[in-house]
Amino acid sequence: MRGKFVFITAFILMAGLAYSAYSMNQYSIADQEEEIYTRLMEWQNRGSDFKFEMEILDITQVEDTNSYVVLFETPDRNVGYAQLIKGWNGKFKINQSGWGDNAVTYSDIQTDQGIYGILAGKNPDLKIDHITAITVDEEYEFTASVTDAKTFVRFEKMPANLKETFVSDLTFFDEDGQALNPMRK
Repeated sequence: MRGKFVFITAFILMAGLAYSAYSMNQYSIADQEEEIYTRLMEWQNRGSDFKFEMEILDITQVEDTNSYVVLFETPDRNVGYAQLIKGWNGKFKINQSGWGDNAVTYSDIQTDQGIYGILAGKNPDLKIDHITAITVDEEYEFTASVTDAKTFVRFEKMPANLKETFVSDLTFFDEDGQALNPMRK
């Protein structure tokens, strides 16, 4: 009986150590902009002959979650974002990233507190006052103010009961509430 207890205790300790080692390896990016930049460059350039370059514009925590959004710009003025997740060791891992030639991008991201809709981008000449995002099934919409923000990251916690969180329609409005034409760079 005592041998079984020792075996089970040793097994539990070994499993705990293995999990700790796995977590430490997975969450290895220090909470410093230079380290985030270096690792994000490696992430973006993985498996490609294309040399990706960027400048970090902002790093924002998504409310009280373990997720952060890094807003960046490429040399050709395209805007992108990356989702970082902070582990229990205080370090990050990169969960996803993307960029494109639109002035504003939308993504929904899974956090430890639920799904959030993320709007990230640029506000050329400060023409955009606010942005309305509508889900593909028109079940949910939210509005984000970007007044006086040349670059921005805005987020909204999506209701847990939504069937679809993908946004199919982004509408930009000026300060008079007039819809603007789709905006590029």
